[in-house]
Amino acid sequence: MPFYVEYTINQNADIRSAVDGDNREEALARAADAVREAGCRTALLRFAATVSTSFGNGDVIARYTETDGWETP
Repeated sequence: MPFYVEYTINQNADIRSAVDGDNREEALARAADAVREAGCRTALLRFAATVSTSFGNGDVIARYTETDGWETP
């Protein structure tokens, strides 16, 4: 399924990376690993029904902040 994690590094580099996962839980675990490795302060996990390279495209299924961790709607 097309899951994407989006985050900003050093306040000037917007990153959108595909995340492997057969479902939301798998994708969220992999997104959490990616965000931790990158040292992000905020991030979004998105789902798009089709493959997309556009930043901001897809439904937000989880949000991350450094202080609160991951939150799902």
